[in-house]
Amino acid sequence: MSQVFDLKNSLNGESNITNFHKLLFDLILKADNHNLYLLRQAFPNAVDMVEEYKKNGVIIDLPYD
Repeated sequence: MSQVFDLKNSLNGESNITNFHKLLFDLILKADNHNLYLLRQAFPNAVDMVEEYKKNGVIIDLPYD
């Protein structure tokens, strides 16, 4: 399944969905700069998806990490 759905669920505040990528996007959205740096080392595409959304308001679909 595409990570786009999980990012959309995180942005919409869906709390009843608990799959890994949805929870990862929740964490990325709340992370400070230091923790974002650490998350980028393990999940670069997921962090890039969130940063692209914050920058341009567009959700892009990148390959899984």
